[in-house]
Amino acid sequence: MWSVSVRTVRHYWALFAGTFVALALGVALIGVSAAALASTWAVDRPAASGPQVTLTDGTGAARTLSAGELDLGGVQSVLAMAGVISAFVTLFVIAGTCAFGIALRRRDMGLLRLVGAGAGQVRRMVLAESLVVAVPAALLGALAAVPAAPVVVEALNGTGLTPVELRPGPLLGPLVFAVAAGLVIAVLGVVAASRRAAAVRPTEALREADLDTRAMTAGRAVTGLLLLAGGVVAVRLAPGAGAEAATPLALFGTMALAVAATVLGPLYLPPLLRLLALPLRAFDPVAGRLATAALGTSRRRTASLVGPVLSVVAVVGVFTTVLSTTGAATAADDRARTAAQLVVEPEGGRTGLTPDQLAVLRADPRVAAVSAPAALEVAVAGPHSVWKDQAAVADPVDLARTHRIAVTDGPLGPLQPGTVAVSREFADWYGKKAGGEVTYGVFGGRPVTARVAAVLDGGSAVPHLLLPPGADAGTAAAPDRAYVLLKPEAAGAAAGAARWDGMTATPTERWFADRSNASDRLNRLVLLVLTGPASLYALIAVAGTLVMAYSRRGREVSGLKLVGVSAGQIRRMALWEALGTTLAGVALAAAVVAFGAGSYRQALPVLGGEAELSVPWPLLGSLAGACLAVAVTVGLAAAGRLLRGAGVASLTSRQ
Repeated sequence: MWSVSVRTVRHYWALFAGTFVALALGVALIGVSAAALASTWAVDRPAASGPQVTLTDGTGAARTLSAGELDLGGVQSVLAMAGVISAFVTLFVIAGTCAFGIALRRRDMGLLRLVGAGAGQVRRMVLAESLVVAVPAALLGALAAVPAAPVVVEALNGTGLTPVELRPGPLLGPLVFAVAAGLVIAVLGVVAASRRAAAVRPTEALREADLDTRAMTAGRAVTGLLLLAGGVVAVRLAPGAGAEAATPLALFGTMALAVAATVLGPLYLPPLLRLLALPLRAFDPVAGRLATAALGTSRRRTASLVGPVLSVVAVVGVFTTVLSTTGAATAADDRARTAAQLVVEPEGGRTGLTPDQLAVLRADPRVAAVSAPAALEVAVAGPHSVWKDQAAVADPVDLARTHRIAVTDGPLGPLQPGTVAVSREFADWYGKKAGGEVTYGVFGGRPVTARVAAVLDGGSAVPHLLLPPGADAGTAAAPDRAYVLLKPEAAGAAAGAARWDGMTATPTERWFADRSNASDRLNRLVLLVLTGPASLYALIAVAGTLVMAYSRRGREVSGLKLVGVSAGQIRRMALWEALGTTLAGVALAAAVVAFGAGSYRQALPVLGGEAELSVPWPLLGSLAGACLAVAVTVGLAAAGRLLRGAGVASLTSRQ
């Protein structure tokens, strides 16, 4: 069957062109992501020269950690997530184009069965076709990644996401991985389509309709319903799962719903589009009715055209909305918890407030309370491991006056030597309660086993560990800011006029607004790295699917011309089809994202209210507009090409 597969790919090149381009671009994206990730692994890490501390975990193993070690975990997580998104979109599009290609060739499959080909032979032929396309496509994608990877690494350096400058490393390993991933994706994408091809009956060779005998198979229906149920359960579990667990539940639950909406598309999309197109019949009777009929009768084609738009807008939409909402909720919770009217920082870009400056603040008769947590990194011993964690030297009493903090366990009071306060998140993760013990070590100091004096619920205002002042915390940096609570009688006038030598006092609202602007810039860069390549890829996939669809509509267009439909009406029919399928995909994606992100929002704690959804409208609007522009442009161009070749001969020509 190998020779038959090669001839089939040559003859139906337009059907396989979309799969070829999609896979080549997918391999290129995966290769670039893998190369960028490999460049972070190749960073020279200097030998540990900073202060160290040795702790013994619950198993009795002694572990030594060093301060100041290079942390590339953040950028590595972003790059890994970008690769996962690219791989998911690639697999989704390849599976859709393969299934669509089989649906367009059902008569050919029936003819093979009619002349004696067995189901196994047809299945092997389809798998061989995928390899005929996948091998050169994967190699081309790898070649495209060679010049692109260094450019991406240099661009990544310019974003400020990396703590050190990255250098492009060897590409052989990442490219081999990308090619292998591409071949696996191609085979996985065609498995379901090969089963469908093997199930084609010989009588399919005698039918006249191009599509849609059994558009919804039992396997497709079961898969779609399982994905739908799994997605709904995951999303509904998110609100009660806590902020940490809610993120994967919302992300993967929404992605499952998007896939389910595409898989079940042949079942509900035609009647939905017919209903939405009712006004079109009055506005443009001929072209509108033709477009409505085409979308309603060719159910697999309609679902295949909606699928790429739905998938990319849903995936990009849920990732960007979840990330933006997380940042917005954290900022809103910080603002709501801060009772202090002023944030005081060193003047002129100096590092840290000195003890004398803090004494001046506390001695001011207008000031009711001052909290100035001095951040430091510590090592913490657990039952099975030792890890780095964030701590601060601070007085919980002062912190509770400048911030709205709840004590969930234990009394609130000054910390004595040998005691610590922990955040509610730390207590929940590691099972700590007031009266329990925590073993930690300040780098350069000795291990300390301290009693937990209190558990505090204060959001990001409370680090995981609050330590008392003392010799073991002497490596803490000077506090980079102080929160100042003014007395009621001085609050109104002093908030805008407070001045202290060597310090800058900023009203709390303005300080949070300035910090939010800087955070928004970083978030936009992260979203661009995560979704930019996948979005560009999906636009090309939309174009490829349209080319596939129109490659088999020559007789349809010729028949319409012969019965008197004008070229302008056929072009408008193509226009309405492109608009209808694209807008349907965007609307369904919006509904899926709204369900997933709305559930996720309920899991985010914000003092005194609920987190608000933060939707990156410019990004998603641009993506939807780009999908619409690509669909309309390619649809009209493909219809024009068919019109130029339409005639009586094309009605009997072999497609």
